Amino acid sequence: MGGYDETPEMFGESVRQFAIEGLLNMVGGCCGTGPAFIKAVKDAISNVPRRTVPEKSNMTMLSGLTEFFYSDIIRFVNVGERCNISGSIQFKKLIQKGDYEAAV
Repeated sequence: MGGYDETPEMFGESVRQFAIEGLLNMVGGCCGTGPAFIKAVKDAISNVPRRTVPEKSNMTMLSGLTEFFYSDIIRFVNVGERCNISGSIQFKKLIQKGDYEAAV
């Protein structure tokens, strides 16, 4: 933990592909990325146009690997790993305490 098998250049190229596809709102590093990784990202995306913000819609849209638009014809939707007591210890503790308001 706290390190990557990728070089800064490999990491920068991966981020560049996300930027080209319009998948980024914001970009940065995490544990294991240092100044060389951040510079590689900056260099890789410096000439990629910013993502165009879509027009506002009143339709509920959720995203994970792909976008999902909720509509009246869909009866039940289970959303997200964070709504899973196996996916979040904090969520699990809130559910166990019966603190559903905080869990929501």
